[in-house]
Amino acid sequence: MHGTAKPSDIQGLSRKHSVQAVVFDYGNVLCLEQTLEDMKGMALVSGIPDERFSELYWKLRPPYDRGEIDGPAYWTAVVRQQGLDLSRDQIATLIKLDGESITRPNQGAVQWVELLHREGFPLALLSNMPLELSRYVTKSFQSLSTFEYLIYSCDYGSIKPELAIYRNCLELLKAAPQYILYLDDRAENIEAAARLGIHSVLFDTVEKTASRVARQFDIPVPGYDRCSQSNLQHSSTSHRSDRTEPD
Repeated sequence: MHGTAKPSDIQGLSRKHSVQAVVFDYGNVLCLEQTLEDMKGMALVSGIPDERFSELYWKLRPPYDRGEIDGPAYWTAVVRQQGLDLSRDQIATLIKLDGESITRPNQGAVQWVELLHREGFPLALLSNMPLELSRYVTKSFQSLSTFEYLIYSCDYGSIKPELAIYRNCLELLKAAPQYILYLDDRAENIEAAARLGIHSVLFDTVEKTASRVARQFDIPVPGYDRCSQSNLQHSSTSHRSDRTEPD
């Protein structure tokens, strides 16, 4: 026996979440991932062997990202793990190289930001970033001018995935968490935001992420304007209403 799907069932299948604001992570989302050459360049200046450098770079990062220490203190702590010291010029060079390593735009993500901005969506950046790098990125990364809020961990004394920094974001946006979409490349950051009720999507490639977002949320994504998405949704709904499903 067959029956036609009820209108309420069809609406439930086709409904998308409404979004009032979009929050982007920075590293590996808006900018491209640091390269092996980036890390080797900093390792060379620091005097630390390549195979050891990356481990120490990330191991000592949390207090730097929280704003508890500045760049000279961070780099001094890194090299002292190897029994080394740095000159002022070496420290300045390392801070410069560190900043340059995270300012290559991910063009697809940047275009998505520009699309959302044109459509009138409030945008916020939520990033773990120390003071020197956050100021360098703000000046160097032109697309950040479209964001209403730049939420850097160093300014709030909290890093992702700690819940405090997400609460700071919610306070600034003045929007209920269920109306915010958050994109980040790290699963633990996504999971933390979701615990506060924020709609969170893991970012990998622009194309795959945009596809997932388009299926779930009522916002424009690269390659589609809102009208075409609406028409596609209407067509899909009409097609489903003509089908019959087994009981």
